[in-house]
Amino acid sequence: MKYPSFFILVVLLSWRFAHSHSHAFVGSPTITRSRSRVGRRIHSSSGEEEKNELLLNELRDDFKALTELRPPIPTADISFPAEVVSDGSSYTRIWTAQTWATHSHPPHRRYFRHVRKWTRSKTARKVLPTVCLATCWSLVVTLLARYFEYRPIPRRIISVVGTSSAVSLLSAPLALLLTLRANSSVARLLESRQAWGKLVLHSRGLASILANYVYPINPQAAVLSVRYLVIIGWILKGQFRGESEANQESLLKLMLTPQEYKWIMKEQSSPKYGVAILSRIRQICTLAIISSSTAKVSPNHLYFIEDRLKELETSAGICERLYGSPIPPTYTRHLSRVMSLWLLLLPVSLVSTIGPTSTAIITTTLAAYVFVGLDEVGMEIENCFQLLPLQQLAAAVQKDSYDQF
Repeated sequence: MKYPSFFILVVLLSWRFAHSHSHAFVGSPTITRSRSRVGRRIHSSSGEEEKNELLLNELRDDFKALTELRPPIPTADISFPAEVVSDGSSYTRIWTAQTWATHSHPPHRRYFRHVRKWTRSKTARKVLPTVCLATCWSLVVTLLARYFEYRPIPRRIISVVGTSSAVSLLSAPLALLLTLRANSSVARLLESRQAWGKLVLHSRGLASILANYVYPINPQAAVLSVRYLVIIGWILKGQFRGESEANQESLLKLMLTPQEYKWIMKEQSSPKYGVAILSRIRQICTLAIISSSTAKVSPNHLYFIEDRLKELETSAGICERLYGSPIPPTYTRHLSRVMSLWLLLLPVSLVSTIGPTSTAIITTTLAAYVFVGLDEVGMEIENCFQLLPLQQLAAAVQKDSYDQF
């Protein structure tokens, strides 16, 4: 009789203990508070996701508006130098396979195409007045030589002044000056194109870093930085093409918040907004990373951002140097003076050598077109930014930066 009553007592105590613990797990204040915290976290995370989605939607809408305002096609370039570049010029746009196929035609097709479009050449039109002056001067010299052909003193003067040695002495340094001028101009053009290529490359890299490292810890900072980044190409294009400041400000108003627009207009007193944009991206990223308390961010991420910004500043600095420092004007003036002397003496030399015939006039005209044309080509290439496909390059910076998000 003892054992059954004892067994019943143990069963009752066990049931009471289990019942009390089940109430504790179900209605415990500690568990209830923990569940409420989890609920608040889920609610707050969903609110942050909605806010981030709103940021990306606003960025997408502004990006579409910017694409409509500045489409990535050469014909939409508002600062296209129509007075320098011929219609349909190939170098002012990014080449494709079709462009290369046309460029690589056999010589007879290539020559025929170039001769057929001769009348549409802006370079030929610009040198035409100088060629006409040289032709008129050659005609005057020829007529005077015919008039004084049988008079000994004027004939002797023409023979002395117009000796071939006088022209040949000027021909060698003139050819050297033209060659050095053309080489320097082409070097400037290639350097500027490389700088813009690096600008596109490092803008894409910086946008990728912002999307993968900065956006997870601070979406607002990442989106604001990429808003600055997508317009850096357009801002630099406007600076080097001499676009109006109103066009620059319209881009800033479109892509920036009112507070950021007021800041950049207040801090930057000159139209060199590119420097202010890169400085602002550096400030935003530095504050976002330093103030972050998560373990996802390390100082190396800030180093990567700084490295990309340094490359962007280097590219912008190269373009500013090329834009602000031409080939020394003394060189250009000396070349112009030597060219003028050569064109003045050439018809006299031809008349004294082959006689006062139409051959002297034709030869002077052709020589003037060749040499003056070379000088003009060097002048056009020297200002390299009017020949680069800046409309497409700036659009590439915009699209590549946005695509990372």
